Amino acid sequence: MIVIKFGGEVAESPEGLANLIHSVAELHSENQDVVLVHGGGPQATALSKRLNLEPKMVGGRRVTCADTLEVMKMTLPGIINSNVLAVLHKYKLPGVSVSGIGVVRATKRPPKAVSGSDGKVVDFGFVGDIVEVRSKYLQYLLADHYIPVLSPLCCDDQGTILNINADTVAVQIAKALKAQKLVLITQIGGVFEDINNPQSKYKTLSLSSAQEKIKSGIIKGGMIPKLEEGFKLLKEDLDSFHIVGVETADTILSEINRPGSRGTAIIRG
Repeated sequence: MIVIKFGGEVAESPEGLANLIHSVAELHSENQDVVLVHGGGPQATALSKRLNLEPKMVGGRRVTCADTLEVMKMTLPGIINSNVLAVLHKYKLPGVSVSGIGVVRATKRPPKAVSGSDGKVVDFGFVGDIVEVRSKYLQYLLADHYIPVLSPLCCDDQGTILNINADTVAVQIAKALKAQKLVLITQIGGVFEDINNPQSKYKTLSLSSAQEKIKSGIIKGGMIPKLEEGFKLLKEDLDSFHIVGVETADTILSEINRPGSRGTAIIRG
């Protein structure tokens, strides 16, 4: 079982999305269960600006006021999920839309300091922390060979809709389903010593080394929450997880079969 998380930059790229779906088709043809979890940062930011809302990010995490939550409702289960499903069905793949509402139980995040906030306490607004993943729904779909495409909006027990980072949702889905692989797709295709130097990509990083590079400021921005969420799985569930791009139709499969060959493999240790 493989959980693949991708962001809005992949969803808005016809070539990138086609390459992703090609990999999913290959895995599906080999009777491999696949769950897709998507974000939508670029689209949410673009729509916010069109509506004269200035996006606010702290340590790669989106602060979600009431107006921004409305943007996320339009963007995640609406624009992005619909477009991804359409491409899956174009290639005759049995994709099915799944909302995190009902699958992921959450509570509203209290104000707190996070990595990247310089020690300051941040009120993230309508952002949730995961309490439970109800995996049976996904298991039913997978048993019938469907490909769930999950958008990361969730809700609490009072029915309040909450925005949750898609990397966080993907990690908890992988944990609940006991996935063998977690693949986090990024536009840059890996973790770099110097983001401006394509030759500085790390093929592998140990957990301890990655944590040190975050602490020292070498790794920064949106890569921090991706790694920190993946770290949780390394401690007890997986030996490694992968950060990779979708430059070609075989990038994901190559990285899965040969860790570090196309992206960055984060390994326990």
